[in-house]
Amino acid sequence: MIRIELVTSLDLRCLDGGWDFSHRNREAIDRHWQGIATEKPALWNGQVLLCTGATAANGHFAATFTETDYASFVAWRDWGRPDASVCNCFGVAAAFSSDGAMVLGVMGGWTLNAGKAYPPSGTLEPKDVRPDGTVDLFGNMRTELLEETGLDLHHSTVGDMVAIFEGPRLAIARRHDFALSFAEMEKRFAELSASEENPELAAIEPVRAASQIDSRMPPYAAEIIRYFISST
Repeated sequence: MIRIELVTSLDLRCLDGGWDFSHRNREAIDRHWQGIATEKPALWNGQVLLCTGATAANGHFAATFTETDYASFVAWRDWGRPDASVCNCFGVAAAFSSDGAMVLGVMGGWTLNAGKAYPPSGTLEPKDVRPDGTVDLFGNMRTELLEETGLDLHHSTVGDMVAIFEGPRLAIARRHDFALSFAEMEKRFAELSASEENPELAAIEPVRAASQIDSRMPPYAAEIIRYFISST
């Protein structure tokens, strides 16, 4: 069951300790990753942040994270998420054009989520952790959107933020309105894609109505569309 909570403040922290699932299943994880890397050699097994606990109450969202490798995260995902004590918590910029379209990204063929469609976003990484241990979710959101579409959140107006609890996925989505039309956004995206060898997104699409939700979109993405499109 999906739960949506309005969020007005954040407290995100990365703690030491690692992840038992990764340590206990190291050999099997490495074998699994080798198979994936053989099929998709452009993938990189970097370090990521995994959520070990989260709460939302009275507009305040708090979460703790631990660091693990991407191979362990992918194995956990592919094996049916056997450790229910963790979840994938990430930030999502719900970027809107001046003519009312929300930007949807279609994942490139070389990625693990090839063909899936959802608002541009990415996994939190150790570089998003500040020296005091707090996690810079908004900085991550800005980086992901800029790298994937060429759009800079610093040139947007901030709107509502919500936490979308969807089982093993937890999306923190915030609305951002740009002064660009969708055609102008698409032009910027095309220029960026042409300059990259392996762009993460194959395309961006405009979403103007909840009726555009389809099977390419994971449940949390569908809820983002329903929430922000219906609130316009």
